[in-house]
Amino acid sequence: MIQIDYGLLIFPALAGLTWRHVYAVGRTLNDHFVAAVVAGCIGFYGLMTVASGSYAFALGAVWIWGLFFAIHRRGAAPGWVRVLLAMPSQAAYAFALWGGLLWLIRAPIAALLGGDWMWPGWWLILPAALALLGTAQCYRRGRTLTRHRVEGLPGRLVQLSDLHASAVMHRRELDPVIDATNALEPDLVVVTGDLVMPFSEEHHAYLVDALARLEAPVLCCPGNHDLPVLFQLTSALKERGIRMLVDEVVEVDGFRVTGVNFHWKKAREELDAALQKCPSGEGFELLLAHDPRLGEWTDRFDLVLSGHTHGGQVGTNMLGVRGSLLGLFGVRDQGWFGKQYVHAGNWFTGLPPRMGIHGEIALFEPPQ
Repeated sequence: MIQIDYGLLIFPALAGLTWRHVYAVGRTLNDHFVAAVVAGCIGFYGLMTVASGSYAFALGAVWIWGLFFAIHRRGAAPGWVRVLLAMPSQAAYAFALWGGLLWLIRAPIAALLGGDWMWPGWWLILPAALALLGTAQCYRRGRTLTRHRVEGLPGRLVQLSDLHASAVMHRRELDPVIDATNALEPDLVVVTGDLVMPFSEEHHAYLVDALARLEAPVLCCPGNHDLPVLFQLTSALKERGIRMLVDEVVEVDGFRVTGVNFHWKKAREELDAALQKCPSGEGFELLLAHDPRLGEWTDRFDLVLSGHTHGGQVGTNMLGVRGSLLGLFGVRDQGWFGKQYVHAGNWFTGLPPRMGIHGEIALFEPPQ
């Protein structure tokens, strides 16, 4: 007679509860991808539970769900939610992904050699160390200042990106970013998209209030997560003197800034159409484009600033070696690509969780 361990039902149950949060904001390709990542991570913890016989691994699956519980709130997450759910979820996702990669490499080799292919055993120390080190890096260096010299730049420019405002990236996280930016005394601040986050799209007044504290002129361009509330967000920012550039060009203190919209499909054609509406002119030509692919498709600008890729999402920066999973596939993940700079993002808690890549405040200055 086959005995069924009904305790294992906790894993599909947690997957279902998490998917409920995922699909509460839409059913786009991006949402399906997130759902697949969730399934894979929870599935890894289920596999490790079966292989080891220990339900201690179920805690990782709880944390996977817990992140969505934490960010699917209208206000700032209480301290206990942040400490017990949001922060450990970073390491839980990282351990599942690093551990899953290890398992995929080791399992077929162990099976061929006649070993225990299901249970990696002490090998799990490696992904655990990477997960803890990468998570610590995110929190310890979440507001790292990076400085860059750019020929012809008419003033000091600060780039912020991918703020992903949410219940776990609320005013107490945003205000230190604003204070650090003001301390640099820039002539212009730009935000290259994804100001808001799924679940926070309808409740972003605190984000607008935080950005209104910036002492320099502020220009933004839309990211993919801004699109569902682009009209409302643009209006709210405009009321506080902040301009969202949607296929528009504006001149500010020697900068001629073009901001383009985000498009999942026909991005190159949409870029060409937008640039036809935004002709070249005098001044330092700056393009704000959330999608870093756009930097490959135009050489008209003196500087292109992008975000979106979160530094490659899963990377090795915590080891002192700049690199990422997305970078291995040729994606413009972080840093310089010719005249384009791809920002690593400013949030460091929430979805998607960072793994070994800290946030940054990027300062661009004229040559000395």
